[in-house]
Amino acid sequence: MINAYLKSLNQPLVHPMVDLMKKQALNDHVPIITDEGIRFLIQLLKIKNAKKVLEIGTAIGYSSILMALFTHVDITTIERDEKLFKIAEENINKANLQKKIKVILADAHDVSINDQDYDLLFIDAAKASYIDFFEKFSKNVSTGGVIVTDNLLFRGLVASPQGIESKNRLQLVKKINKFNEYIIKQEDYDTYIYPIGDGMSISIKK
Repeated sequence: MINAYLKSLNQPLVHPMVDLMKKQALNDHVPIITDEGIRFLIQLLKIKNAKKVLEIGTAIGYSSILMALFTHVDITTIERDEKLFKIAEENINKANLQKKIKVILADAHDVSINDQDYDLLFIDAAKASYIDFFEKFSKNVSTGGVIVTDNLLFRGLVASPQGIESKNRLQLVKKINKFNEYIIKQEDYDTYIYPIGDGMSISIKK
């Protein structure tokens, strides 16, 4: 009831690319950030007056395109799937955001980012590698910068994994829970996990 009430009040993001990419994601069965999640992320970027974003996990370019459309950030985003990479590039071209978004086709494990001054790192890729990505790319976040990680509740299964029958899903849930416990304990960051979308954390670098 509360969610429906807030949905009736909050204004949706309006741009032709929003509907186009939502349909694309639905048709191709590609998961994208929730409406609540992207609005939260955009608001955070505005509050921080962020200029540079590093994103791990491009998919079809939905989150990076919306961030670029509704804020003043420049984005570097990494995608390992060649098919998704090509779709993301097509969508970026359609949105005329080639100068705002740079897409790297590579496994994020193999990428070296030389810049050390990203205002925000957004992790939304292979959940089993979240700890690796956090450790690898957190050095690229400036002091006072923010790391946002998505999909930390896994539809609530992290809180009640007992009923999971699939061994693969159970292992994934355990890895997500391990990351959640890991990120909360990082002394160099002030972290809080919010029940937004499918669970998002904000870690502020001290």
